[in-house]
Amino acid sequence: MRHVAFTAVLVASGLAAGSASAAPFEPALLPDQVGVVGHLDVDALRRTQIFAAAGGQAAIDAALDHAPSKLQPVVRALSRAIRGISFWHDAEDGAVYLDAGDARSLGQLIAQLPTKPAAAIDGFPAYTLEHGDKDGFCAVYGHTLVLAHSHDSLERSIHVLAGKAPNLAGSRKLPAASRQGVFVFVTIGDNALGAIQKSAQAKVLQLGLRSVMLDVSESGGQVVATARAEMRSADALQKARSIIEGIRTMASLSDDPDASKLVNAVTVTTSGLGLDVSAALPVAEVARLIQSHHGKARH
Repeated sequence: MRHVAFTAVLVASGLAAGSASAAPFEPALLPDQVGVVGHLDVDALRRTQIFAAAGGQAAIDAALDHAPSKLQPVVRALSRAIRGISFWHDAEDGAVYLDAGDARSLGQLIAQLPTKPAAAIDGFPAYTLEHGDKDGFCAVYGHTLVLAHSHDSLERSIHVLAGKAPNLAGSRKLPAASRQGVFVFVTIGDNALGAIQKSAQAKVLQLGLRSVMLDVSESGGQVVATARAEMRSADALQKARSIIEGIRTMASLSDDPDASKLVNAVTVTTSGLGLDVSAALPVAEVARLIQSHHGKARH
């Protein structure tokens, strides 16, 4: 899904400040049998202190300058309309949803993309999206632009959006906490977990995992990140906690003041076979860390 991810990153990077309401994670829009789902509540992000503290519109404008010139007009227009970004992925298939809140504007933007007509889906026009050495597919459903890896995954998404296929609403696979943050990421199927465990450098992710959930939010001037891993056995849970505690101990011995602050912000708890790792830092401190990282990256 390189082409889909590329386009979504460009749009997410171009989030412009403006009027906002709410675009929370909505499981009913996503297929029920997938490996990974995620959502960025752009409306909520625009209202956060961290958005402004990290550079706000000035940082966004600078990021968009690096987008391909032929895509810049479309990306800039989408960035001003986007309210939420959702995605699902399973094996080699997947799709990204861009909720723009305005069907007419989306139709006009589609005309500016490097596309050609593809087979319609349930009467909805579909398009082949030309990007690099591999084409993708896209369609507009109401006020949502769907970008997909294949025509099959585009069709699957449209069927779910139209209420003609099973979705994730009410699924026990999604922890209630995963629906609250500005950004959420949840693994659901074994395929995704298998891929994570094979490629992961972190020893915790190489243990027996049943699911992984990441939730990031801002509350009371604090940026709060929570990761929850459901383990397959008590032994795997104990090993995972021991690894994390060992990492915390080593980090606490570091001369780097940033490492010490991060260690002090982290709490580790368990419940059942679940391991929860949470961190809370003031918005100003997170913004400083972001700016420091960007400064080092430029050099």
